[in-house]
Amino acid sequence: MQNSVSSRLAEATAPEVAQTIYAPPMRGFDAAALERMCALNEAHALMLAERGLIARDTAEAILRGIAQLRAEGPEAIDLDPQFEDSYFAFENRLGQVIGKPAAGWLHIGRSRNDIGSTIDRMTTREWCLHLLAQLNVARQACLEAAGRHADTVMPGYTHLQPAQPITFGYYLANVARGMEREYDRVAAVYPRADDCALGSAAFAGTSFPIDRDMTASLLGFGNIATPGLDAVASRDFVTELLWAVTSCQVLLSRVAQDLYTFTTWEFGTLRFPDGVAGTSSIMPQKKNMLPLEFFRAEAGRSIGALAGALSAVKGSNYSIGLDSVREGLSDAWPVFQRFADALPLLRLVFETAEPDTDMLLARCSANFSTATDVADGLVREHGISFREAHHVVGRAVQMVIARGADASGLDVATLNAAAEAEIGRSFEIAEDTLRGWTDPASAVASRVVTGGPAPAPMRDMLDGMTAKLAADAAALDARQTHLRDSAHQLSERISAFLG
Repeated sequence: MQNSVSSRLAEATAPEVAQTIYAPPMRGFDAAALERMCALNEAHALMLAERGLIARDTAEAILRGIAQLRAEGPEAIDLDPQFEDSYFAFENRLGQVIGKPAAGWLHIGRSRNDIGSTIDRMTTREWCLHLLAQLNVARQACLEAAGRHADTVMPGYTHLQPAQPITFGYYLANVARGMEREYDRVAAVYPRADDCALGSAAFAGTSFPIDRDMTASLLGFGNIATPGLDAVASRDFVTELLWAVTSCQVLLSRVAQDLYTFTTWEFGTLRFPDGVAGTSSIMPQKKNMLPLEFFRAEAGRSIGALAGALSAVKGSNYSIGLDSVREGLSDAWPVFQRFADALPLLRLVFETAEPDTDMLLARCSANFSTATDVADGLVREHGISFREAHHVVGRAVQMVIARGADASGLDVATLNAAAEAEIGRSFEIAEDTLRGWTDPASAVASRVVTGGPAPAPMRDMLDGMTAKLAADAAALDARQTHLRDSAHQLSERISAFLG
């Protein structure tokens, strides 16, 4: 039996090869993949005709045939893995529609290598724009939640131990800042995917006088990928996007772990509606925070995909190869889809998280998280060094805990006893003054330094991040508009060509 795509190979592809290597990626040839293939071939056909490399009637037949393939949909294309990949399957169907001799003219001045690289670049651009749009929705929800909870005092934690009072809004503002950086990482991939490889052919270009600028422009690319070997052999724009998505997933996993901890019975400071939870088949009291568990798991899956992709690519030669292109990146595309699917869930988490305001304030009042403010007060009002104040307050906390009391048991007598033991002196302090130092709301309000949780810096940070979000959305819209305009330009050029 003759090989389906080459006269060089005297035998048909072995079923084991076809099913293991060729069949899996061909199953993903959906309507979006068909549209990319159609647009790429239309741009190339127009360019060949304009450069006089194919006859006008041949170009017309090709363009009308592609229009028929688009109308038929991917179901009409025989995705037999004997064709090796979706391009040969597409060419086969085009040959059935317009005749194989006419379809064969389309492959002048190019290779599957530059076709595949260009398709991957088009796909990566689309994923970038889609993920950025979804990230913006989640960022907006996070910023709005930060504003709603800007006055909700809560303990801040280091090493998961009570540290200093902050607000839940301040915590979320920090999450929003992290998401802003993750957005920038994803956005930075777009210009590196926006180089058109079409015309690089196998890797060394072509002897035909093609117009690479024309095809790049018709497909909405900002630049041409050069030199040809790198253009077809490298897919680092995909692994970079995978890294950016993984970085964001790691951030979301850490945030999910915090929120997960806060929802436990033992913490009991954060609630979600029942619609954002799961339950148990045996324990009727259970309310399980499955969405938060999901984000922790997804980070692990992304890390695995990234490590797998880099491990596959690193062993390949610096040229086109199965491991450096198709197989090496096969796990990346599902990660992008899962991340896109997860971002509406993230928005829901931000929108529905409800802190227990009274419980959080009570925890701050009991857990010594204002100890630093007591030390600061001693420095400001009694002229001792911070290190001396640190020792005094640390001794006082130890004494209160030894009595079995919480932070409400810290009084002036205890503080002075600790001071006598540590530095050999005591202080004239009114109980009301000490109570002021240990008040969590006052502690938050006193942190007016840039980046602090007090109302003024919080307002400045939220305003700045909201402005950045608006600017990012405008830049995103410009890129989306450019691709739509390019697609419209391609359609108009085809209509004009066909008369």
